[in-house]
Amino acid sequence: MDAKEYLTLEELDQLGLRERGKHVYVHRSAAIFRPANIRLGDCVRIDAHCILSARAVISLGSHVHIGSSVNINAVAPVEIGDFSGISSGTKVFTADDDYGGDYLTGPTVPVDFSNITTEAVTLMRHCIVGANSVILPGAVLEDGVAVGALSLVKGRLAEWTVFGGVPAKPLRPRSRELLKQADRLG
Repeated sequence: MDAKEYLTLEELDQLGLRERGKHVYVHRSAAIFRPANIRLGDCVRIDAHCILSARAVISLGSHVHIGSSVNINAVAPVEIGDFSGISSGTKVFTADDDYGGDYLTGPTVPVDFSNITTEAVTLMRHCIVGANSVILPGAVLEDGVAVGALSLVKGRLAEWTVFGGVPAKPLRPRSRELLKQADRLG
């Protein structure tokens, strides 16, 4: 990691984040919209070309990594727990149009003519999401969930399970051995 590619402490403070922990690294190319709605815990890294659009609160716990080109569109709250990570190219949505044909779609249509679903997204502790996945409104990844690359995540995913596919389905249990490492780290 080249420190020059990331914002300095002074530049981070100038963003006007709601909260910022220690050892926070935000790449200079990341686009941060409505930073007053963003909370960053300790040891957070946000890589190149990410978009964090925080019309609602985006809260990242400690030891969280957001890989390059991740897009988090928070119309409703997004919470990412400690020791979690989202891999490159993943999209997180908290709002979605109704594509059934009974309503108009898109941001230029008045709300009275559309049927938009808006729900929070939560990744609890020790979750990891593989590259180029899509997380839909209302998704809840319980503690220890691992999602394989190119997956579509919707609904609630059971704790300590590896998921994958479109839509994401349970593949196998996930080991809890990493909890020992987290305890050692403190």
